Amino acid sequence: MANVLLSDSIIAKESLMIVENNLTVTKRINRRYEAKFAQEGKKIGDTLSIRYPVRVQGRQGEEMNEEDIEEQSVNLVIDQLEGQDLSFSNVDLTLKIEDFRRRYLDTSCAFIANRIDRFFCTRYLDVPNFQGTPGTVPTSSQTYLNVGVTLSDYGVPPGDRYLVISPQMQATIINALQGLFQAAGSIAEQYRTGQMGYALGFDWAYNQNIRSHTVGALGGTPLVNGAAQSGASLITDGWTATTGAVAAGDIIDAAGANGVNPMSKDSTGNLRQYTVTQAGTANGSGQMTIQISPSIVLSGAYQNVSAAPTNDGAIRIFGHASTYASTATRQGLGFHKEWFTAAFVDLELPQGMEMSARAKSNQLGIAIRIVKGYDIRKNKHLCRLDVLFGGKQMYGDFCSRAVS
Repeated sequence: MANVLLSDSIIAKESLMIVENNLTVTKRINRRYEAKFAQEGKKIGDTLSIRYPVRVQGRQGEEMNEEDIEEQSVNLVIDQLEGQDLSFSNVDLTLKIEDFRRRYLDTSCAFIANRIDRFFCTRYLDVPNFQGTPGTVPTSSQTYLNVGVTLSDYGVPPGDRYLVISPQMQATIINALQGLFQAAGSIAEQYRTGQMGYALGFDWAYNQNIRSHTVGALGGTPLVNGAAQSGASLITDGWTATTGAVAAGDIIDAAGANGVNPMSKDSTGNLRQYTVTQAGTANGSGQMTIQISPSIVLSGAYQNVSAAPTNDGAIRIFGHASTYASTATRQGLGFHKEWFTAAFVDLELPQGMEMSARAKSNQLGIAIRIVKGYDIRKNKHLCRLDVLFGGKQMYGDFCSRAVS
């Protein structure tokens, strides 16, 4: 019986299955806007403007109080292309798909999945909340319970909550909880798999791509410089003149400005936290304007603080003035599915190639393209695998970092 060559379609479907099985974070975020990209034939670099649900203040009593509706939106850009390049012979194409997978696809597709998850893990930079102690791996459940409290304080629904942490963080917490009461089935599963499963209100997973963040150089006793500040920057002083005093991704808070529940506007009783959006350097007078997210909003439907930061009030970085200067800290993520959105897009099949094919997951929507050509000089088939996607944070307060 003649040998049957593996087709591009078979290779594409097998590659897609491997990529899907190796994803962690990507499986746990929302993907509802992919259909919109497919309908409009979006390509790399294209943008979809996504409108947020409108927030209102409501009224009490009989008299009408018409509100000016303020719409907000965010742009989802298709700008991430991950891939892997292969070469193989005609003999390789006569292999059974299981053998071809082991020889060529397992490692290559795991690499693509790793790079996709890595992209989403780097978006810790956008997250304005944290729990834990930089440089110290949590040894009890309290840090992770506090992550849940933060989400609840900001009105995040209780379902579809996920916690993705580093392998070391997971090993430490499983070991710490082993002597506490848990259902026998949960204990057996943790012992068998070395994974937390569902616990403390989260569906847990570990990922080696959890990023390490190095805190800025800090220095001095930073203070708020000016009353009634609002917007995406905060004027401060009291710093030691330092290059890189704060780093992009540092989390700060400011005395006098508590967070509020987005619906009731009641204070959470804890200071509103902000992520630093770009590195900052204090000048010779110890002054620095820090770029932050979210913006400070003092009133209206989008109010997010109980009051403006207090003039001359203390600025803390990860909960202290300067304790964690230059500390490297892992940035685990506790989030609701709606925290982040992603879209995977079908790449065009180029003309004039030896073979090309696409495969798309019905469940996750992930699309992969394979294109194959032939190098007559080396008697090799040249093959590339590509995945095109984009992602954007939708609701910063639907996520809190669990640092270690």
